[in-house]
Amino acid sequence: MRAIAVACLACSLAATARGAEESSSPAAEAPVTIAKPAPKPPGKLLVYSSFAFNVYTYLGAQGTSPSTNLTPDNRAIIYQQLGFGYFVHPKLRLTLTLQFGETLTGLPNGASHFTLLGIIPWLVFTDHGFFTGIGPVLAPISYGKVPNFDAGIYTATGYTFKLARGLSLSPALQVVLMLEQRLSFALTPTLALAYRF
Repeated sequence: MRAIAVACLACSLAATARGAEESSSPAAEAPVTIAKPAPKPPGKLLVYSSFAFNVYTYLGAQGTSPSTNLTPDNRAIIYQQLGFGYFVHPKLRLTLTLQFGETLTGLPNGASHFTLLGIIPWLVFTDHGFFTGIGPVLAPISYGKVPNFDAGIYTATGYTFKLARGLSLSPALQVVLMLEQRLSFALTPTLALAYRF
């Protein structure tokens, strides 16, 4: 009987000692989660340049000149743009664009190849790469004449592909309606390279 009591006492002491040893050991460390820093928000300023090639233009009748349909077959027209933008909202950008137009073929002898200087203040809506914008076109030089003020409505719709270091590439379609000198309607695909900072 005494042997049983001694055995029970020994087991009790061993359990107590083991518990004390476990309580004195350092607690297991909780897993550490390293939070990645939030990505830097995109800048509010944007600059861009673009190249465009006209695929169709309708010229309405004017005086003795009949209405005309222009395509690259009878008149090749290209445009270059320089633009500056400011994001007033993550999805809204105010943009000021200078547009330069050149007619490469199909001009009468002696006519200037530099046919357009346009100033375009426009508002652009953007959403997950998609963008569309509209604004007036003010052209102090048109149809190769200086001065020869023309005015109309400019629109562009496209998609922006982000590149590295704030750069992006944007294919788009410009649709322009000119109203002052002569009614005209033009469809012009364009490709723009932009930098946002």
